[in-house]
Amino acid sequence: MTTTKRISFSIPTARERLAALGLTEEEIERALALVEEKYGPVDRLVPGEYTIELPVEKEEAVYTNQEIISAIYAAAREMGEDGWAWLRRAGLTSLVADRGAEYRGPAIDDLPGLTAEEKARVKAALPPIPISPVEVPKFIWVGPTDNRYRGRFGHKIEMIVIHYTASGSGRGTISWFKNPQSKVSAHYIIDRDGRIFQLVKDEDTAWHAGLASRPALSPEANRMRMERDDLIRPNQRAIGIEIVNWGPLEKRDDKYYNWLGREYTGEVVEIAGRHWEPYTEAQYESLIDLVSYLCKRYKIPAQFPPQGPGVYHPRARDLADFKGILGHNAIDNTKTDPGPHFDWDRLLDGVRNRVNS
Repeated sequence: MTTTKRISFSIPTARERLAALGLTEEEIERALALVEEKYGPVDRLVPGEYTIELPVEKEEAVYTNQEIISAIYAAAREMGEDGWAWLRRAGLTSLVADRGAEYRGPAIDDLPGLTAEEKARVKAALPPIPISPVEVPKFIWVGPTDNRYRGRFGHKIEMIVIHYTASGSGRGTISWFKNPQSKVSAHYIIDRDGRIFQLVKDEDTAWHAGLASRPALSPEANRMRMERDDLIRPNQRAIGIEIVNWGPLEKRDDKYYNWLGREYTGEVVEIAGRHWEPYTEAQYESLIDLVSYLCKRYKIPAQFPPQGPGVYHPRARDLADFKGILGHNAIDNTKTDPGPHFDWDRLLDGVRNRVNS
């Protein structure tokens, strides 16, 4: 039985866009062939959006490396044997280096070193409901950047961290995140008009929420930050989403100024005596699309941490095993993003409606 997944992408750079969607090389070649069949040669198409239906075999389950490892260990235990020995015989010990990644190895029936009975036990131990294809929101691939680590050091994607950029434009943020001197990056950036840019691939570690030492803090405070980072592991475990927004504004003589000292003339919201640039409707809609997709794809619960998503959690243990959605300021007490004006209820309601539909 087959179904299809709907794919929208931009011309030019079709291959890069398809790769950013997570398609394999085989799927990219099939997709480009369908493009040529439907629209003509790819290199002759004018810039624009194009849509194809790429056939997907529903019975081809998608599993993470950890799910394969767990199934092998469970099957080995049933026979009173050592799981690591089975993993070694199957030639899959390398999976432990990136447990959260999608499994790309041989089919279970094609694994070397395991008997037919052992393979059958492994397949029986796999999750009964495979991850179904999910709708990918439209985004523009603008990476890569050197400000990231390849892989996630064996950690699964378990959190989504929301930030504001403290900047005036998406393009300016992209340029800064690509500057090696900035030493910062994020996976996604949502511009004021709702456009989504991706700068770092999901499976890589962006530099968006790590608790690095700060010169202005005491040695003891920095030591505590490093210990907190070791417990929470925010960069390794989270997808970082930056929303283009100036954040807090300073009011002087009935005028408003951003943190650079430049006059701000847009809309302003006041909360508890402080002034902020509001987020746009387009940004909320795109954010809901993106977070819903990420929650579905990586099985991230649509939930907030114990004390709330926008409140600093002094006990690092509260976030060490947390899985869900939160703001940067819940992790780092030197940060305020996404700010008290961010509508967390709207985000959660929107995501739950789409994830559960």
